[in-house]
Amino acid sequence: MMNKVLENMLGKSVEQRYEEIEVEEVRARRQAEINAQMKNKGKGVEGVSDVAERSIIPVTAPESPVQNPRRC
Repeated sequence: MMNKVLENMLGKSVEQRYEEIEVEEVRARRQAEINAQMKNKGKGVEGVSDVAERSIIPVTAPESPVQNPRRC
């Protein structure tokens, strides 16, 4: 029932929003790593952000009546 309430509030499935949040966190971590490398080297790191962005692929799974325990 809680998932139904959350999905109604979000306007999308809980699983979809969970995946979006995971992608945002991965991007933030990778950007922090890039920034740290740039700071340590004292110069720009070209092409690294392009590779990082392309390597992030959100996974969309079909809706399933079985809930994933880590997403509760």
